Amino acid sequence: MNYMKFKGIVLASIFIVGVSSCGNSKKQDNADQSKTTQANTAKELTSEEIAQRFDLSQDLLVDLMMDIPSSVYMREGEGQYSILYIPKTKEVHEIYKDFDKKNNVKLSEDSLGNLYYDDDAVKKINWKIRTGLDLSDFDIIGRFIPAQYLTVNTASTKGEYVVSMPYEMYLYKLENSEWKPIEATVVMDLGGYEQYESLEKYRSLLGK
Repeated sequence: MNYMKFKGIVLASIFIVGVSSCGNSKKQDNADQSKTTQANTAKELTSEEIAQRFDLSQDLLVDLMMDIPSSVYMREGEGQYSILYIPKTKEVHEIYKDFDKKNNVKLSEDSLGNLYYDDDAVKKINWKIRTGLDLSDFDIIGRFIPAQYLTVNTASTKGEYVVSMPYEMYLYKLENSEWKPIEATVVMDLGGYEQYESLEKYRSLLGK
């Protein structure tokens, strides 16, 4: 079975394979470093229930693989929710490229060498992104992965998860204040995962 590290505080894409990094490095974890997270008791949600749990008030960070605003959060026994803000223009997208450098935001490092944003950095980034944020500049995508595909990394002190492949993922689009399902897929391997870490994939799903 393949495993991909999930770093909830750093990205909203939020799967990192291989050695540690804030978006592109990779590190492998053995199964004995993780424990099942509510796998046997995970609640099976309807499409409507998933849609109701997308929360635009969650702290925003910058997805370092796509350079876009994003948020990611877990609900115990349900799964991982993430929200991606897809810029409609190149000008808006440019704002979020090299975001940390432009705004003097520093990553911290834990004892295992994993990079993460501390609480002060999260607050600063969220404030910077939300200042002047206009939702009409973005197409907004919601993603959901059920809890049975996620496990807690017991070696981590920073709330990390791993996801086993293949895994199911459900995609929604925010349209007229309603979350509407646009795709349900099974991600089989790393190649499939990488497709969903590119703006081209989401623009294709949005018909752009």
